[in-house]
Amino acid sequence: MPNSDFTVEDFCKDPNFIHWVLSPTDESNRYWQSFMVEYPHKVADIETAIDYVKTIRFREIDPSQQDLARLKQRIWNDIEKLESETATVRIVPWYQRPYWAAAAVILLVMSIGLGWRAYQANSSLTYQTAYGKIQEIKLTDGSVVTLNANSVLKVADNMADRPVREVWLEGEAYFDIAKRKGAKFIVHTPEAQIEVLGTEFNVNTRRDQTHIVLEEGKVQLSTDNQSMVVMKPGDMATVSPKSRQIQLKRVQPDLYDAWKASYIILDGKSLPEIINSLEDTFGVRIKLEDTQLVDKKLTGKLGTEVAEDCIDNLSIILDVDVKKEGDVYIFR
Repeated sequence: MPNSDFTVEDFCKDPNFIHWVLSPTDESNRYWQSFMVEYPHKVADIETAIDYVKTIRFREIDPSQQDLARLKQRIWNDIEKLESETATVRIVPWYQRPYWAAAAVILLVMSIGLGWRAYQANSSLTYQTAYGKIQEIKLTDGSVVTLNANSVLKVADNMADRPVREVWLEGEAYFDIAKRKGAKFIVHTPEAQIEVLGTEFNVNTRRDQTHIVLEEGKVQLSTDNQSMVVMKPGDMATVSPKSRQIQLKRVQPDLYDAWKASYIILDGKSLPEIINSLEDTFGVRIKLEDTQLVDKKLTGKLGTEVAEDCIDNLSIILDVDVKKEGDVYIFR
């Protein structure tokens, strides 16, 4: 989540920033313009990061070892030439330089799975929510998607006319899929592919994992490393980016989709889990000075319509004081 401490490298690595630069929308433009107004000292870094992201162009190929060797030699030749022309030069290997590292990250993000790469070419409509905002989206096939704060949804062109309806998600969304005979609906995330016919389920791709909670209907889930797994209502599937293995457990679905009504159900959730959710929703950081609070059990509901009110109410529930320093809330 972008904040006032972001460097040029951080912006270049941020998926939402990359999406904005490469596929801007009215909403993403408003968000980043608001960000620059709030943090004017970051404008120069943002402009530099934009140049780097726009400059990077990739072809989806598998370079040979010979190609890589030639590229590496060419880079070192350029470095040696620069060294000979400069009195004092500190040579840093190309792969350790921050902007080359950022470029490598962008390449990695764009090349995770065939389905995930495909959205750049096949999608024409992008929805993006700002921090603290929820949007209900009615798709042309009759399906309804509720997009949580700080999330991006890309929708395939001419969805209603396609035999396979496809969307790509980063963040969190609740899907109510319209049934169409013989027409699959596929949700792509960075870690997995979710295939449905007609059902309701929640998908969360935050914190480098994909979580799917099925409320009703039937979902088929697959990854690069695991074949199809069928989910039943009440199942939660978790997919990590490293193993790409699917882990199932039984949960209460209403604990995971209450955000649609702008609140969090605290029952059964750890405090770190609640804090992560608030940080992702509002784009802030929350710090616990008293580490014993981590083990505290909470019950009830916490409204999430307004960041300040939500965090103040959480401090009351925890019976602690809260102090704001920049975009960091400190519970003490």
